[in-house]
Amino acid sequence: MSRLEADDLRWALQRRIEDVFVKLGEKFGDLTGRVETEIRPSVSFDDVGGLQQAKAQLRGFALALSDPDAYRAWGIAPPRGVLLYGPPGTGKSKLARALAASSSAIFYHVKLLNLTSKFGVNTGELLQEILRIAMTEKPAVLFLDEAEALSLEHLLPPPQAREASARLVASLCEKLDAVSPGARVLVVGSTSRTDAVDAELVAPGRLDHLVEVALPDAEAQREILTLIQARTERDAGRSLFDAIDYRKMLPVMGGMSGADISEIIRRALEAKVHRAAQGEPTGPVSTDDLLESIDAYKRVRGVVEKIRYGQYL
Repeated sequence: MSRLEADDLRWALQRRIEDVFVKLGEKFGDLTGRVETEIRPSVSFDDVGGLQQAKAQLRGFALALSDPDAYRAWGIAPPRGVLLYGPPGTGKSKLARALAASSSAIFYHVKLLNLTSKFGVNTGELLQEILRIAMTEKPAVLFLDEAEALSLEHLLPPPQAREASARLVASLCEKLDAVSPGARVLVVGSTSRTDAVDAELVAPGRLDHLVEVALPDAEAQREILTLIQARTERDAGRSLFDAIDYRKMLPVMGGMSGADISEIIRRALEAKVHRAAQGEPTGPVSTDDLLESIDAYKRVRGVVEKIRYGQYL
């Protein structure tokens, strides 16, 4: 098959899925910003810094999508689901997209916090419909982002939330249990709050494979910095950075996630944009520029935490 033919097939598939979701939106309500699809995600595991163990585990689960017969040859069914857990900003969404890309699977990104905030207790029926679509157009990775939102504690008082959440999770589990072996559909949940995930969701045969996505250590942070630097320079089409002194950088980055590091670099580059717009001299991003960005970011993060806990109200 030529590249042109492949592009035509991809375009036709994208249109078909979009039409299905438009009809689903007409029935339930606007899904914009709540459910997104990518026919072939462009992110690979090589684009994810650190997380060697998590990447190795997910590469194994790709077999459930690309070669389910490999499981049947050993007398077992392929897994139906995986739960990625760890602090915010550690790359769970990116890993799920890389899993879909490595399996040539369609990626369905279900943003559960946005979805439940819009549809509340009616989310269960909608999730069943989305899973049905994924089983029709496959192979597929159905990514349930922020699985803790199924607890509905952000919408209802505790007693009502528990009752409504139990019904919601039960309807989802019913559909998960009906996924046939070899369906080439993998449901991937993510959470930063394992305490808020219903135990029924991670029962055997459901999202029963748990993969930790931890904060990066110093070596992983260095790898993340290098990857982001290379990506931004590729996008800009030119060199943007001086040589980075990691002996100065890494000690002040303890506890920072990949998302934190990405934001630090973005802010350093943004400062260059502003200086250039004002006619000021700008050189490449230096280690001192990044250290200044880290310091400013930490101050902003401190203010956000104070707002979160009501200290500025």
